Amino acid sequence: MNKKTAIFNIVVPILTVIVIFSVWLISSLSVADEIILPTPFAVFEEVIELLKTNRFYQSYFNTLLRSVVAFLVSFVLAFIFAIISKFSSILRKIIETIIPIIRALPTIAVVLLLVLWVDSSVAPVVVTTLVVLPTMYTSLLEAINEVDSDIIVMCKVYKISLKRQIFEVYLPMILPTVIVAIGTGLSLNLKLMVAAEVLSSTARSMGILLQESKIYFETANMFALVLISVITGLIFEVTSNVISKGLRRKR
Repeated sequence: MNKKTAIFNIVVPILTVIVIFSVWLISSLSVADEIILPTPFAVFEEVIELLKTNRFYQSYFNTLLRSVVAFLVSFVLAFIFAIISKFSSILRKIIETIIPIIRALPTIAVVLLLVLWVDSSVAPVVVTTLVVLPTMYTSLLEAINEVDSDIIVMCKVYKISLKRQIFEVYLPMILPTVIVAIGTGLSLNLKLMVAAEVLSSTARSMGILLQESKIYFETANMFALVLISVITGLIFEVTSNVISKGLRRKR
């Protein structure tokens, strides 16, 4: 990467963020109503106030923990399904019949049903797992299918066991792609988790904080919670991209 490209990659995102916040500021000043559209400054003040409260940290980390648990479950299932699909055409047909059904499930209806069946803290985890699973499965299967076919032929010629193929061939080769999928998946998980928590009224969560902000018309507080969620998601994605690029350079 030359110096111009490096500068371009830094300057363009910064300018984009500046433009977004400028449009936001101009729009909020034009509306002149903090309930409808608070200014960025009012939102930043709310962020600082949130960071001073124990309740926020409890809610934030509860939501983060649920997001990680849901992601791990969906990732493990997706990886198992992708490996099975790679080595068994019959099981692949079965899995690829189930995956579109899961993808087509209406999220709101699933949340409302789960609230009747399980605890409100469990429902968001289940629904988030179901929503992310199809996307994760597709990403992992594509990564596995991109493994060099010559290496696979060599494994068959030398009769290398399936276990060794998975851990010594497939995993090292798909790891950079998997790392990116992990970052994207965690970011998506967090977004879905907060939405599911709002629908299921999960106690001690980011979702319930958002719901309370809506009830009491605390729009700046709502924006602050959304901003924190967005920043967290971006941290996941940026970190995974940096790690993935580092792994690709080492290969």
